Amino acid sequence: MKPRPIGLVGAGSLSRSFLARLPALHERLGPVLAPSQRLASRLVNVLRAGRAVERYEELEDSSVVLVAVPDSLLPQVVAGLAAGVSDWTGRTVLLCDTREDCLVLQDLAKRGAATASLTPLAGPKPRYIVEGDRRAVREARSLVHGSGAQVWEMPCGNKPFFFAALTFSSGVLPVADAAARCLRAAGLPAPACTSLNQELLDRTLRAYLHGGRKAWGGVVADGDAAQAARELAALEGADPSLARAYRQLARFALEWFERDGTWFERIAAPGSPHPLRGARKPRPSGQACATPYDSSQ
Repeated sequence: MKPRPIGLVGAGSLSRSFLARLPALHERLGPVLAPSQRLASRLVNVLRAGRAVERYEELEDSSVVLVAVPDSLLPQVVAGLAAGVSDWTGRTVLLCDTREDCLVLQDLAKRGAATASLTPLAGPKPRYIVEGDRRAVREARSLVHGSGAQVWEMPCGNKPFFFAALTFSSGVLPVADAAARCLRAAGLPAPACTSLNQELLDRTLRAYLHGGRKAWGGVVADGDAAQAARELAALEGADPSLARAYRQLARFALEWFERDGTWFERIAAPGSPHPLRGARKPRPSGQACATPYDSSQ
């Protein structure tokens, strides 16, 4: 028995959407609805499948309806679907290419639709997260099955936690950039700064993956007040914005790992005595700097 067609409500450019790469969609796509007939026809050409329609009522024969529109249009589309299709019992609505979760489809769920969201993840291999009720999740898995994709499932409404994880992960970038600026301030040549920064980041990540929270180490983790004070003083002399970032990161880490930060506040507060208070700015790269190992001393 031939499966019922898949309907699509789309807007914007879908040429870069994962939908354009799904074999199952090419085989089953039927009515394609957009804010205008012209855009609907364009989407049909981009996807090389389906037929352009003008009214929500023309989605009646679709067992699965995909919604791939900008978030600003979602309330309008959900209202149109609710009013245009008389019976949603046994149908599935999949929200695609959005950070919104299936809760925005609750008006359709109340009418009997199974709802879920399907979101692609960046990377060399096709991977997706899907959240929603079980019947809709099965439809989502079936839709991407032919692409050899890996699919991770989560309960409906939990999608913000996933994107919060991505936000925290992206927070590594300003930390990496601050570390790079410190290495440059130390006078190291650019190639050394790049390779050393990469090595430090890789080592930190590997340590966390191996040991979790126990892997946290370094000056602040050790409670080395004297060394932390020296580092703060050097940063204040070279770039106060780096010193501010150092304080913020240290306070966050101490609180997150539930360590006593009293010692840090004593050295971090404005006006606190530092071993190197008034120290000169770092010498430019290549300029001689006496060290305990300098034979000229």
